[in-house]
Amino acid sequence: MADFSRRGLLTGSFRRSGSAFRPPWSGDENHFLVDCTRCDACLSACETHILKRGQGGYPEVNFTHGECTFCYACAQACPEKIFLKREVSPWEHTLSIGDNCLAKNNIECRSCQDSCETQAIAFRPSLQGIAQPLLNHADCSACGACIAGCPVSAITMRHANAS
Repeated sequence: MADFSRRGLLTGSFRRSGSAFRPPWSGDENHFLVDCTRCDACLSACETHILKRGQGGYPEVNFTHGECTFCYACAQACPEKIFLKREVSPWEHTLSIGDNCLAKNNIECRSCQDSCETQAIAFRPSLQGIAQPLLNHADCSACGACIAGCPVSAITMRHANAS
């Protein structure tokens, strides 16, 4: 949803369709944008260095650099205490494997499976000879390890409530 508030117009976020991935446990996007002071404490605390300054100076997750370990350090470092409690789900994201996947193009590759700690990605045999990836959304933590591990950037993450 576009942000047509004064802050949204001044920061340019009215142009976006909510595509930024905020740190885990950051909660509602509008609440986060209002309460985050952009102090960078969460960026410095991130043990895998996947948090970066995004549009308007707000923290965003960049999964191409690695995965989220859900260590909660970003939330603990926040001086504003705007992050949700650790007991709730860190975020509501889902993954999808695109048509440019090497295996879907008859080239043997299992990089995503190798990088998935929860084993949410499996490969099922195919009559064409190359096993095809199968993502089990129930087992997927949306940590992003498979995104960083994919040699052709075939795996994308989106907000679970996005259409």
